[in-house]
Amino acid sequence: MFDTIKSTIDVFPKMRLKPWASLGDVLLVGEGNMSFAKSLLAMPVTQITHMTATTFEKKKDLSHDVIKNANFLKRIGVLVMHGVDATKLEKSFKPHAFDTIIFQFPNVGSRDTKYGHNPNHVMIRKFLRSAKPYLKLSGKIIISVVDNPHYNGVFQLEEAAAFAGYEAPETYSFDPHVFSGYFHTNTNDEKSALEDHNKFLTWVFRPKNEFTIRH
Repeated sequence: MFDTIKSTIDVFPKMRLKPWASLGDVLLVGEGNMSFAKSLLAMPVTQITHMTATTFEKKKDLSHDVIKNANFLKRIGVLVMHGVDATKLEKSFKPHAFDTIIFQFPNVGSRDTKYGHNPNHVMIRKFLRSAKPYLKLSGKIIISVVDNPHYNGVFQLEEAAAFAGYEAPETYSFDPHVFSGYFHTNTNDEKSALEDHNKFLTWVFRPKNEFTIRH
């Protein structure tokens, strides 16, 4: 009986980390203060072979802490880029096929409607379409968001997957405390969604079979 209970308990950490296992050649977009990139590199389970970490902000707009983290990443061999728009990756990247593309807590920082929709709804769809040509057929896209009805309605991630040509996404509980040194900051201020909420989901998207790999 106790062996069964222990086996059940042991499953939960493994399931929680499943999306982050064997990331391979990984691209991070919208990587704010670069702390999530650092935390992934410190986790053996990620098995990262190469990392590209990008921010939407241009270099001249970065804070001292972001520059410090970026310099650390560069010193250990990470390719760091600034001024990268996750919805227009073709403007920043030549043809390439990543194993994993990650967008943690995407948020445009605006509530002004775009094409009659919440701007985050539009951004996610554009991002998934933009990222698809840069993803291996066996690869995955990871997006983490707050888990509550409001955010679910804003992003509509299942609908976005179908719209952009991905299989139905998988979901996993996201525990920020697992990622040592990770501190999330909002788009427009120094606050964090992790302080205002206590439930988060990681969504994993995989391209449908008709996708053609670009090299």
